[in-house]
Amino acid sequence: MKRLFFCMLFRVLLVLPLGAQTIKPFVMPSARAAGFGGIHAAQGDDFSSIFSNPASFAGLEKEWSAAEITISLYGPMFQILDNIVNSSGDISSIANTDRFAAGFDIGGPLAIGIVNKGFAFGIFNRTTADTDIRFDLLGRQLLPTVSEEVFLTGGYSFHVLERDNHTVDIGFLGKGFYRARISMQAPASDLGSMFDTTSSAPFETHFGLGIDIGLSYTYAGIVTVALAGYDVFSPALVTEYADSSDWGTGGSQSYARVQPRLALGALWRIRNDFLDRYISGLTFMADYRDFINLFEKDRRHPLLNVSLGMEVTLLKILRFRAGMADALPAAGFGINMTVLTLDVAFHGKELGNKPGDKRTFAFDLGILFRY
Repeated sequence: MKRLFFCMLFRVLLVLPLGAQTIKPFVMPSARAAGFGGIHAAQGDDFSSIFSNPASFAGLEKEWSAAEITISLYGPMFQILDNIVNSSGDISSIANTDRFAAGFDIGGPLAIGIVNKGFAFGIFNRTTADTDIRFDLLGRQLLPTVSEEVFLTGGYSFHVLERDNHTVDIGFLGKGFYRARISMQAPASDLGSMFDTTSSAPFETHFGLGIDIGLSYTYAGIVTVALAGYDVFSPALVTEYADSSDWGTGGSQSYARVQPRLALGALWRIRNDFLDRYISGLTFMADYRDFINLFEKDRRHPLLNVSLGMEVTLLKILRFRAGMADALPAAGFGINMTVLTLDVAFHGKELGNKPGDKRTFAFDLGILFRY
């Protein structure tokens, strides 16, 4: 088992883009993580560890997830809605530069699973929409892409060293996924017209399997350093259709892979008698999200892969968060009501490859049913 883990780790350290088509990863949005700079490789204290680091399962007590609904909106969403209502779908005044971007990411309501002392299992669904803009002879054209995803995950982690104050854990996570995606087009002056051509819009599906691996070292329950390899090997079958009416009756097929990512993170839990009188927990986190990206041709600026975060817990109920990701600030809070948890976050998103290249801001709301 240990030999298998280190062979897989060696592979992810060496993997470089090979020119094959890549597709986006399959992850769930998290309003909690958004408030402290996104997921952190060393942060694994609840059910959401399924998406942060499979090595963290070993130290988790049983937690069930019954359902959730997490909504993340980015771009000038309220201005868009106002213009649609008052201007019959004309958002030309908003979509006036090539930096315009808007969309949403909705996780759930399907989010059923369990983590328990080394074991993890879950099944999820997710809906996303992203809108870009193109300027041509016909004017400003909006290019919305909408997708629906379903994915199944299961994994296991265990201690390889547990001596005095030192603990080392390793873990694996396997997953299967299916995504249906449709690409549409509409002029910025008449956003509603895109629904008139939905049946003739290009359509594609992604179906595949994947593996995540993780390694974690903890000292005295206070300091954790972790390495997480996401989609170390995640091949996918891509089927393209000329339009959505052809779904299931043919289409051209090709092979792709989910882009592998390698993250290194550290976490520090501050504990002393003075703080323990007033707060239930204080945690600081820092990560470099993707070392593999450094070797890619169209790589992001290294600063965009730095993630910082902190979380303060009061009375084991209220949580306040702050952080940085994509070289932009993040903040949020959460309320834990035992079975129901409410999380809210405001954060920046960089959709370009350089700081300030295509910057936007997002609002996240999460309602989770866990016990």
